[in-house]
This record gives sequence, structure tokens and C-alpha cells, in this order.
Amino acid sequence: MVISVEINNYIVRKTLVDQGSLADILYWKTFEQLGIPEQELIPYDEPLVRFSGERVDTRGTIDLYTYFGDDQQRRRIKVRYVVVSANTSYNILLG
Repeated sequence: MVISVEINNYIVRKTLVDQGSLADILYWKTFEQLGIPEQELIPYDEPLVRFSGERVDTRGTIDLYTYFGDDQQRRRIKVRYVVVSANTSYNILLG
């Protein structure tokens, strides 16, 4: 399922919800668009591996309040994202 969420007063479209994923992924290009300083990233040393077996380079993790739903049924949840450099058509992957 593909949805939109709000982070840092920015609507992030093309957010993929994948219940088979074990991590919440924020892609680097989206991280840059959010205007958050890179210094706020927390180092992350654990390897991430795609289902194809390919290793993914991580930039760090960051906890961000993420808003789901519309104005009448809006929820705010703190999500710990792993920020990765990868080419994809999505902006976020929520596991």
C-alpha cells in the first residue's frame, strides 16, 4: 500500500507500507528535502540487506514524529528511521 505522511511540516508522498520489512527506511534524497541537519543522524553500524541479498549503505538513524491520516483522524507516532542511500521510486518504506 502506498500512502502519504507528514514529517517536519512536509508532506511525503510515495510512502510504501511493507509489512514484510523489518526496518523503517527514510531514503537520503527525502532526508535532504526535509531540511534536517545531517549532524542529527545517530550512527548506525548494523548492515541492511535487501531481499535480493544486496547490502545497502546506511547513513544513520533518526527519530522523527510522523503524522498519519487526515485532519479528523490524525495520529502522531515517533518513528525511528534508518536513513539509507539507495535509488528507489519511493520516499519512505514503513515496515
